[in-house]
Amino acid sequence: MNKFHQSEMMAPLQRTLSFIMILFWFLSSSAVCTGAETVKYNYDVLDRLTDVEYVGKGAVHFLYDKAGSIVNLTILVTGSTIVDTDEDGIADEWEIYYFHTLTAASAISDGDHDGYTDIWEYINWNQGLLDSSNKTFDPLILNSPDSQGYSPDETSAKFWVMMLPAILSAVK
Repeated sequence: MNKFHQSEMMAPLQRTLSFIMILFWFLSSSAVCTGAETVKYNYDVLDRLTDVEYVGKGAVHFLYDKAGSIVNLTILVTGSTIVDTDEDGIADEWEIYYFHTLTAASAISDGDHDGYTDIWEYINWNQGLLDSSNKTFDPLILNSPDSQGYSPDETSAKFWVMMLPAILSAVK
């Protein structure tokens, strides 16, 4: 298989694995996950996961393009106090401040191409975390690697070492 086809195939995989990391964080968050819960899964006619509902807690919705890549991921949290009109898991106020629109940032976009998806930059900013060079997380600057949500190139060993715990917990 030539390198072009490998990288073409890895892009959907990287998005899916990034989602697994976000979902892992989402499920382990004490604000969302307390006690036993009922989980419902829905699939489309091509057997792709379209919805994961955590009854009484929230839901995750997937939208695919014709090639089968995830093009939109919506995370809803029941009883959330943030205003999230486009339902992408990122507060409207933050999106408008940094992007001047609600359509530029999402759970799978990385506007500044620094290895943190825009939702991870939002999560880290919202939690008051600093990157490894002591900068506030900002989707318009290159934050340094190795902080929460950093996703290096999917062909590196470091990527797979980082992803392994999330992958294993997802298959249990």
